[in-house]
Amino acid sequence: MSLDLEPRAEKRRTRDGSGPRWDVIRGDVLERDGYACQRCGYEASVGDPDQELEVHNTEALGSPSLGDLDGLVTLCRPCHATLHGDDPAYGDLGDDAPMFPRPEAPPAVATMRSERQHVCERCQLVADEAGELAAYTGADRPHALCKPCAGALLEVGYGPDAFETAGRFDAEALRARAGDAPVRPSLLASGPVRATRPPETAIERFVHDTPIRYVANPIGVTVLFVLLGVLASFYLF
Repeated sequence: MSLDLEPRAEKRRTRDGSGPRWDVIRGDVLERDGYACQRCGYEASVGDPDQELEVHNTEALGSPSLGDLDGLVTLCRPCHATLHGDDPAYGDLGDDAPMFPRPEAPPAVATMRSERQHVCERCQLVADEAGELAAYTGADRPHALCKPCAGALLEVGYGPDAFETAGRFDAEALRARAGDAPVRPSLLASGPVRATRPPETAIERFVHDTPIRYVANPIGVTVLFVLLGVLASFYLF
């Protein structure tokens, strides 16, 4: 795609996603990316690809120039919506995007559908990358999990067909990481993934298979401190 632009127009930056300069930039990016969404791999139809794809600026500040396309990436509209979750113009369109990006997605767009899906719903770990996550899909909605917690659920009998990861799913690789997951789920864990894995080490068995388990958890620690505070108040006053 080419347009006859004045030399000064070559140097100016487009800021509103419209106009002849943006048409040139957008066309160059679509062609570079093979008219395919770089997050999910969706390929636009041959008839009119311009109507099915959008160009996203991965740089928070500034705007693209005609000679610098590195900060721009082609996305389908649903995947683009996942990166603009607060924009009412997209509504709920992001729900139509795949939960996981493809393994080859550029880092700037290799995110889950929403920020909350970067939090493990069993242990509350926040994952920086989608590749560190799995999802349990055997409930009313997908539940994001860190890979160790996904392995822990597989170890206690959850079926492998109910899980999903970015790229090829490997149940054995997840099971191998089960020991890195906490034995018990967090207090904020979602119901369908609130399973407890069997203790493996001597320390885990001591903590979780003896009465000390009633103290070695957030609720137990809170109750213990409250009781100690009450006893201290009686002793001091």
